[in-house]
Amino acid sequence: MKKIILFTFIIIISLSSYNKLFANYPSGSAAGFFIRFSFPSQTSLGITGKFEGIPFMFGGIFNIGISSSGWSWFGLSASADWWGFTTKLGDLGKSDVRLYLGPGLEAITGFGNKYWNIEAAFRMPVGVSFIVDRDWEIFLQITPGLSIISIGSRGFGTFGWYPSYTGWTFASFFRFSGDFGFRYWF
Repeated sequence: MKKIILFTFIIIISLSSYNKLFANYPSGSAAGFFIRFSFPSQTSLGITGKFEGIPFMFGGIFNIGISSSGWSWFGLSASADWWGFTTKLGDLGKSDVRLYLGPGLEAITGFGNKYWNIEAAFRMPVGVSFIVDRDWEIFLQITPGLSIISIGSRGFGTFGWYPSYTGWTFASFFRFSGDFGFRYWF
């Protein structure tokens, strides 16, 4: 019973201070650039942004994939993430250090030599950002994700399972990326 009371107390305090914590984060709109490294063997350049009044962080990405076996591909993707939790971790010099996480969705296209794919994926970015000089943000995030549905040259797939191609594979189901970039809040 003590654990339940303590847990309830912590939740109430967290929810009551949520707006105060988020108020220290820059408000308004933001735009920026990032570089992404993803599993398996992908490098991406992208733009990122947020619009005032809309609770999502958006991303548009140009993907390039190269493997050790020599195949390569390119594609475009778009994401929308809701930062359901953000909190100030502390200060680093004159910068605020913040932790954020929340669910999101990503639409991915890929094209290569005798290969094409269109996919929708669930993702959960977890990141740390540094608010520098009030309007500049530098961020580093990891983003695990799960493939929901896919259609392409391997046929139709859901949750990493392609019945007419390879069956289920871990690499077709699980997505993982790490992003580094910056945003300017205006």
